[in-house]
Amino acid sequence: MAYTATVTVVHLGGRDFKVTVIETDAGAATEVIIGQLPIKGVIVSQMASLITGTGTTIDPVVGVATNPGAKAVTTVIENDTAAAQISNLALPPVPFVATGGQLFMRSQCDAGSDNSVETVLLIKAGW
Repeated sequence: MAYTATVTVVHLGGRDFKVTVIETDAGAATEVIIGQLPIKGVIVSQMASLITGTGTTIDPVVGVATNPGAKAVTTVIENDTAAAQISNLALPPVPFVATGGQLFMRSQCDAGSDNSVETVLLIKAGW
């Protein structure tokens, strides 16, 4: 099968947004574009779960350009230690400037290309 990603951005009111990403057939370098975001914002939390697949861990990274973990200047938030379940509360929240209201995310599964991953980001508009 081919990689697919479903992105749902919900404006919770005020400055608050909830982003849910469901990926199927995710691998080490599959990437999703998250749109409909504020140009300036902060990531408050990053949660991700490896649901099924041959992989055993994920190590998600979010940035402002494609291949977000490749350069420090494009990385917004990345996970510290790969695991099957990730829950990172960003204290303080991590600021970003997203040209066109887009962020780029890679779940970075450690093995296989048949993995299902669910990710939730909580974002606040502005700084």
